[in-house]
Amino acid sequence: MSEVYTYGLIIGAVVVVVLVMYVMDRRGKDQPIEPVDAAKVVGGAGVLTAGVLYALGGADAAEPMVTAVQDMFTGKPSF
Repeated sequence: MSEVYTYGLIIGAVVVVVLVMYVMDRRGKDQPIEPVDAAKVVGGAGVLTAGVLYALGGADAAEPMVTAVQDMFTGKPSF
């Protein structure tokens, strides 16, 4: 489970860096910061980073999550 947290921290760091770079670029050009454009750029960077980490890390990192997700959809209700 610690690999998942590590990957989450890496993705979070990439997202923050991309957001800061976007803001610096827009301010450098004296253009307004568009929240929708910022969300697209940050989301794309996060998805791309997650894909690269998954491809490099293999499926073993996601194995603990697979069981939890399967239990959510096929498990018995606990209420």
